[in-house]
Amino acid sequence: MTAFVIFIVLPVVLIAASFFIKPLVQRDKRYGDPFGQGMAAGGMFGSHGLEQDERAVREDTETVRFNLDDVKERQ
Repeated sequence: MTAFVIFIVLPVVLIAASFFIKPLVQRDKRYGDPFGQGMAAGGMFGSHGLEQDERAVREDTETVRFNLDDVKERQ
C-alpha cells in the first residue's frame, strides 16, 4: 500500500497540482530567449544591462581546411 501511494498517487497528485501553480516571477517577454537562459545567467553572474540581439547574425568566417600530408602513418 505504501509503495502504491509513493509511486502512483504522489506523482499523479504532484503533476495535477503543477497545472494550477502560478509562477512567482513573470516569464521573460523578450524574443530569442525562450527558456530564460539570459535571465538565469544574469542572476548568477550579474547583468551587463545590454539588450540581447533580436535575431542571430551569422559571422563571416573562413572554412577550416585540414592538411594531413605531414602526418606520419602509424606502423
